Amino acid sequence: MRHLLWSSVVFYQTPGLEVTACVLLSTKAVYFVLHDGLRRYFSEPLQDFWHQKNTDYNNSPFHISQCFVLKLSDLQSVNVGLFDQHFRLTGSSPAQVVTCLTRDSYLTHCFLQHLMLVLSSLERTPSPEPVDKDFYSEFGNKTTGTLSLSASAFFSCLT
Repeated sequence: MRHLLWSSVVFYQTPGLEVTACVLLSTKAVYFVLHDGLRRYFSEPLQDFWHQKNTDYNNSPFHISQCFVLKLSDLQSVNVGLFDQHFRLTGSSPAQVVTCLTRDSYLTHCFLQHLMLVLSSLERTPSPEPVDKDFYSEFGNKTTGTLSLSASAFFSCLT
């Protein structure tokens, strides 16, 4: 766990519904734990969006909250709104587009700083080295910019 933030969130698939959520940033994903009040707006779970419903919600001392997970590997863009009052995280599909309405530039700044740190620390695979050296790196002199070829090297390049 790298950062925690309370914010209102709006999902692309439900643009008219603003929900309070606890936004948790880890080294692998961003988790949105939604406020339990979301249940009263829907008589059944949101199709293909949230998959659990506690059948004994009113009598249970333990409540299962709805949680949406956006893996950092699926994150394609981060957009910051006017005066840093909100930011949008965009994944690889419309179901993975979430807008966080912080309404506070400091909260937005802190979350984005932590997100940049996590993204920069992700393990990147190094670019593969070329197997064969190209012509210029094989025979060129990097300090003078000239090529030095012997007769045998010249004829081997032609074949």
